[in-house]
Amino acid sequence: MGSREWRWALETDPTMSSSSNISSQHPSPCVSRPPKIPIPRLSIHNEVGVRPRTKKACKECRHLKTKCDGYQPCGRCVGLGIDCIYVYGKKESQERRLQDLERQIQVYEKLLRQLQWKVMPEDEELVARALAEPVNTLQVFARIHRYEYVQEDFHSNRRLQPIGFIGGPSEMSWVRDLNRAVEKDTGILNANTPNQPSSDDSQGLSKVSYFLDDQEMTIDDGIDVHIRPSPDIAERLVRLYFHTVHPSFPIISKLSITQQLESYYTKPYLRPTKKWLAILNLVFAGAAKFAHLVPQHLMQGMEAPMVYFSRAQRLIFTSSQLIDHPDLQQVQVEGLTAFLCMTFGHINRSWRACGVAIRSSIAMGINLRSESKETSNISKEIRYRVWWSLYTLENTLSIMTGRPTATADKFCTTPLPIPFEEEQFHVQVAVRLLADFDFRTEYMRAFTVTRHRFPATPDPPAGKASGQNLSSDLAEIVPNTSLIMRRAIDLLYSPGFATRPWLTISTAMLDLVDETDEWLAGLPAVFQFTCHRAAHQFQRQRWSLAFRFHSVRITVCRPSLCRSARQELGTELCTEAQKTAELCIGSACQILDLLPNEPDITWLNQVSPWWCVLHYLMQSITVLFIESEYCGRVRSDNTVRVNSLIEKALVWLSALAIDSLAAQRASEVCHDLYRRLFLRSTLYHKCTPNG
Repeated sequence: MGSREWRWALETDPTMSSSSNISSQHPSPCVSRPPKIPIPRLSIHNEVGVRPRTKKACKECRHLKTKCDGYQPCGRCVGLGIDCIYVYGKKESQERRLQDLERQIQVYEKLLRQLQWKVMPEDEELVARALAEPVNTLQVFARIHRYEYVQEDFHSNRRLQPIGFIGGPSEMSWVRDLNRAVEKDTGILNANTPNQPSSDDSQGLSKVSYFLDDQEMTIDDGIDVHIRPSPDIAERLVRLYFHTVHPSFPIISKLSITQQLESYYTKPYLRPTKKWLAILNLVFAGAAKFAHLVPQHLMQGMEAPMVYFSRAQRLIFTSSQLIDHPDLQQVQVEGLTAFLCMTFGHINRSWRACGVAIRSSIAMGINLRSESKETSNISKEIRYRVWWSLYTLENTLSIMTGRPTATADKFCTTPLPIPFEEEQFHVQVAVRLLADFDFRTEYMRAFTVTRHRFPATPDPPAGKASGQNLSSDLAEIVPNTSLIMRRAIDLLYSPGFATRPWLTISTAMLDLVDETDEWLAGLPAVFQFTCHRAAHQFQRQRWSLAFRFHSVRITVCRPSLCRSARQELGTELCTEAQKTAELCIGSACQILDLLPNEPDITWLNQVSPWWCVLHYLMQSITVLFIESEYCGRVRSDNTVRVNSLIEKALVWLSALAIDSLAAQRASEVCHDLYRRLFLRSTLYHKCTPNG
C-alpha cells in the first residue's frame, strides 16, 4: 500500500489507526479481539437423499451389479422398458408356497362340506372322516327333530283329526316340544309339589294349536248360486282383490277376469260356466275378507266372505268332483279355495286343497315348460304364474303344518314369470320374452345378476319407470325365496337327514343362509326392505318380502337353537351352532322390530301379507321363547332384549285377538307358555347355588 493510500485509510477509519499502531509496535495480551463466528458443518443430506439399502435386487439389476431401488418394478427396469423380475430365496419361496397350499386346502374343505350332504351315506362317512368330523356330535338334534314315527292316532282321536300331523318345520311343534321341556323341568325343580304326569301327545298338540280346523266350515246347501252383487260392488271387490292379493298370488289372469266381468254385467244373454262363476265368487270372498279386516273398505250391500265362498263351493261341488279330469279353471278354483281356507284359519283344509290343486296342475303338465304350438304365448305365461302361485302357497302351508311338499324341484321346469304386468305384455321386450325361450333365459339371468336391471340390449320399454317395469314383483322374486324354503324343508327336516353328522347339517344351513344373502343382495332398490323408505309405491311388496325373508332364515337356522347343541359341542362346532342360532334369533327380532310399539291392526293388514301374518308372528315369538329358556339357563346378556320383544309380541297378539279367533288362540298359548317359563326360571334360580 502506498503512503498516500495508507494515509487515506487512517483518515477514514480511526479504529484501524489505533489498532494498527498498537499492533505494529508491540502486541499486548490484554487487548480484546473480535469473537469467532461458528460456521455450520456441511451436510450431504441437504442435497442428496440417502435411501436405505434394499433387501433384494431384481434379477436384471443383480445380473448387471447395479443399484436397485427395490420397487416392483424397479425404476431402472421401468426406464429401460424391460420386465422386472424378483427371484425369491428358498425360505421365502417355501413360505409363499405354504400360504398357497393353505388357501387351496380351505377351498377343498369348503367343497367337501358342500358335497357332504349331497353324496350317498357311505361316501358321506368318508368325507366326514377326511374332515376329522367328531363322532356323535349332535345326537340330541336327531332326538328332537327325528319324525320317523307318530305317537298319535289321527284316526280315532277326534281332537287330532282337524289338526292333523304337525312336523318339525312348524312353529306349533316347537311350542309343543318347549311345553314338554318346561313341564318336565318345572316338575323336577318344584320339590313342594309332586311330579305331575306328563300330558299325552294329543293333549300336547291340541293345547298349542291355533288353527281353526276344529270349527265347522258350514256350506249353505240352499244358497242361490245365481245371485250376484251390483255392478259397482262387484267392480270394487275385484279391484280390491287385485290390489291386495294378486301381486303375491297371481293364479288368475287379471285382464281376462276384468274383461269377462264387464261382459257378464253388460251382456245378460251370456251364460258363463259354473267354474268361471266359482272363480268370481272366490275373488269376491277374498276381497270381502280383507274388507272386514280393514273396515274402511266395507261396502253397503256387500255380503259376508263365507257367503261368497259357499256360493263358489255349491257351483263346483259335484258327486264326481274328485274323479273328474281337471282343466285350467279347475286348477284355479282349487288353488283359490286353498288360499281362502288359509285366510279363514283352516290350515289343515287349506293344505289338503292345495295338494289337490298341485296334483291337478301336474296332471295338466303345468309344472313343465310349454312348447305347444296350439297355446298362445300369453296363455303359457298365465299357466306359469298359476304354477308358481301354487308352489309358493304350498311352501307356506308346509311350514305352517310341518309336512313335506308334494313334488320335488327336479320334476319342475316351469320358467319363472317375466318381470312385466299383464298390461305390459304387448311391449316389444315382453313380446320377445314370451316368444323366445333362449332370450328369456339370458334376460332373466342378467335381470338377476345385475340386481334386476334391464340388460343393455334390448332397451327397456319406453315410457315406463323402472319401478313400474318391476311391478310384477312377487311373480319373479318370491319363487327365489320359495326355492330356498323348499330346499330347507326337504333337506333339514327330512327324517333321514337329522341323523347325519352335525358338520353336514351345519354346512347345509350355512349354504342356505348364503343363498338368502345372495337373494337379498339381488333385490332391486325399489324392493329393498333393509333401509327405511318413505315411498308408498310397492310398500306392501316390501313388507311381504321382509316377512318372507326372515321366515326363511328362521326355518333354515332353527335346528341350531337346541340348547344341548350349543352347550355340549366342541369349541369349533359350538361356534358354528351359535352363529346360525344368532341368525335365527336375529330374524325373529327383526320381524318384531318391523312393527311399531303400539299395535295398529288396520295398518298391519294394509301393508303385510294379511293371510299369514299371524304365522310369521308365531314363528318369531316361538324362537324367542326357546331363546328365553336357553338364556335362563346360561345367564345370557341377551335376556333383557329377548324378554322385551316377547312382551311386545304378546301385546300385538292380544290386539289381533280382538277380531280373530285364531289370533285369540295363539295369544292364549303364548301367554300361558310365557307364565310357565317365568315360573320355571324362578324355580331354577332358587335351586341353583348361585341363584
